[in-house]
Amino acid sequence: MPSSSSSPESTLPTSKQESVSLCRLLWVATIVYVGLLLLSPPNWLPGEPIWAIQPDTIQEITNESLNFFFILPLLNLAGVSYLQAPMVNPAAQGFFNLAEAWIFMFLPLMMMDERSQHLPKLMVWGLAMFFTNVFLMPYMALRLQQPVPETTLEPTKGILARFFGALGLTVGNLAIIWFCLNRPELGGALSRFSYLGEQITHNRVTLAFVVDIALFWVFQSWLMGAVMPVGGRLRGLRFIPFWGLAIWLLV
Repeated sequence: MPSSSSSPESTLPTSKQESVSLCRLLWVATIVYVGLLLLSPPNWLPGEPIWAIQPDTIQEITNESLNFFFILPLLNLAGVSYLQAPMVNPAAQGFFNLAEAWIFMFLPLMMMDERSQHLPKLMVWGLAMFFTNVFLMPYMALRLQQPVPETTLEPTKGILARFFGALGLTVGNLAIIWFCLNRPELGGALSRFSYLGEQITHNRVTLAFVVDIALFWVFQSWLMGAVMPVGGRLRGLRFIPFWGLAIWLLV
């Protein structure tokens, strides 16, 4: 049976003033994210803003999306060639799918969070999964405006949570293998990291994914800390990016 404990959010800012300040910070961060990454002119950040996006960038995003979770490339490798997977640099494709696998695993975590029970979790997760992480910041701000549960039950992770953890972990690990080993004619791991670094300094889409992944780590630690009882033996997993969430969903 689930056991109750004092609210794990006692380790986070709990006073009304602290919550208001953190809430305001999240709204400011949302405005900065949209203003800089999505709308700022090319002389501010590398790449094009959304209002001046070029056909090549749209094609790049489309190609990466068609290879979502490596489903199409793996089908092609298995001999199913009805639709050919677009050719995408393995570093870019691996990075993209690692980010997608991470946000994919957020759904069961968000569903277990008692404080956000009145918020549109599924809609926010879907927008973050298929568009951009910017939707998670206002969600976390709205969450701070909800009352803190007096007690928190140890969450019971069912088949759905384990499925999300297993699939997310599989895709994430495959993304790293894809990043390092797919298409060996492009060079070793160092050349892949060099390519990724170049993309970060010249491609706004890749830069946005870097920011998203950093925010995933912050929000993973935050939400897992809210869901997991204080003193729990697995509580330290919240600080391990990606794999901490995957392991927690599975065990």
